[in-house]
Amino acid sequence: MKDYIESYHMFFPDKKFRFLLYLVYPLAVWALLYIESIFFDGSFILVFTAAEIIIAVECLVDFFIFAGYARKVSSRNEYLKTSVKYTQLLKKAVLSDITRRILSTVLIISVTAAVLKVQLKLTIYLIISVYFFITVALFGLRFFDFFAAYNFITIILVMLYIGFNVFILDKNIFIITSIILFILSLLLLLLHTKILFRVVKEEYYD
Repeated sequence: MKDYIESYHMFFPDKKFRFLLYLVYPLAVWALLYIESIFFDGSFILVFTAAEIIIAVECLVDFFIFAGYARKVSSRNEYLKTSVKYTQLLKKAVLSDITRRILSTVLIISVTAAVLKVQLKLTIYLIISVYFFITVALFGLRFFDFFAAYNFITIILVMLYIGFNVFILDKNIFIITSIILFILSLLLLLLHTKILFRVVKEEYYD
């Protein structure tokens, strides 16, 4: 496990990034929700806000770690590509990234939902739906290595997520939607990982 985490950290821009990602990120989300709770009285608003913030942050965070890695020609982390263990490092880093994102999403939404006493089915739906939208976003975002694209696509995705939730709330179909999104998330995750590793392998040997 330590080897996987160390491999993941090698793709971070600097050591301060760990502090921001592991500590500041979740605390900042909860702080923003607390401030919002002063002006808005409603657990639904707060818990959905948490979900939207997670999507935005996770997409923008990825820019500093794996932006451009789905492209065959990318200038990211050239020094790592000189290592004979580069592909192994990347595989471990990607797996660690997937695990970290799951844990972060579950932690932030679960704590928020517990404090707000949100129903379990809604909590599960939010965790799965957030991860699905992030997975969809990264599937396309990692073909870009400039911030403007990440920022624009992230904004569009959050807006789509808001509209999607309005529809699900209106139909009250949390359980079936959660199941469908869970399956789609797994399929997209496997497909994206396969494409990513294939591109990196081709780039490495070229």
